[in-house]
Amino acid sequence: MEIPENLKVIVDRLGVALVKALANDESSRALVLEIQSYGFDMALMLEATVALHKRSEAEEDGFDGPGEGEGFAPDPDRGQWSEEDKAFLKTFKISLE
Repeated sequence: MEIPENLKVIVDRLGVALVKALANDESSRALVLEIQSYGFDMALMLEATVALHKRSEAEEDGFDGPGEGEGFAPDPDRGQWSEEDKAFLKTFKISLE
């Protein structure tokens, strides 16, 4: 499947946002400081796999895409999150409830 260039840019921005979120997380910074207190420097390399799949036209009914400056936040009650999506979010301790 050919991924549109603008979508690639959005996925790249998501990667940057995730790295920033981790870097700004107080508990993560505290753990890095604890490791450094034992005399070690550290480097953290993350690998994220992003799986995209095109929704069918039936799934897209009533959705025109995000508006200017808006993000896409599916309504979990409408079943727009796949099981893969839920598992991915769970790895970051993000709950849909």
